[in-house]
Amino acid sequence: MSADGRATAISDAPEEVRPEEVQSPSGDSARAETEVPLSPAALLEFLRDSERLFRLNPHLEIEAWQPAPGGFRFAAKNESNGRRIETAVIVEAASPKDSLVLSYADGLKRSTTLAVEPAGTGARLVVTEHYPRIEDPRDPRVADVDRSLVPWVAALRRHLIARARWNWLPGWQWWNERFLLGMPPPHRRIVRLIVWVSALEFVVFLGAIVILRLSS
Repeated sequence: MSADGRATAISDAPEEVRPEEVQSPSGDSARAETEVPLSPAALLEFLRDSERLFRLNPHLEIEAWQPAPGGFRFAAKNESNGRRIETAVIVEAASPKDSLVLSYADGLKRSTTLAVEPAGTGARLVVTEHYPRIEDPRDPRVADVDRSLVPWVAALRRHLIARARWNWLPGWQWWNERFLLGMPPPHRRIVRLIVWVSALEFVVFLGAIVILRLSS
């Protein structure tokens, strides 16, 4: 399908996320996996919150979200390919692995599988996106391929590591999973930048006070 479209998406992948393309007679798929410091059961429970899961995609600007029987319906702008999507999604548990399958009613992508596997003292998350087979790289449908898979899995990994480290802090979960995720990705980046700049200014201010006291 997307030898050209996918290669760009996965070439800059961070080392902690392992991407892969798979082709079969029935269709194509792109896969990325990573390991996180959670038990498989805790990771699977985290993934069941579909809205939080999708909002953690740093390239997906959610415009509307509505729970529905068996899943949800959403509309969003995908910054990675410049496309807008509006579709119903059915969420189902799959076996034999501990995994969830998200099936899309509209759009090029057929489904997303989120599989959880034991990995040492933590868990491995394997995210696979399934597409119809596209032989011709000039096919206009190639432009609809979602190129946010690797950044999404990387963002999930960063969030879960930070969650395991800082979730004990009062207000951390509300700030990172409610307040920030309620904003479009560009606004989140601006807010984070403002917070870091303000924190740096405060540190410089305290340092200046200490220097003045020591010099007096």
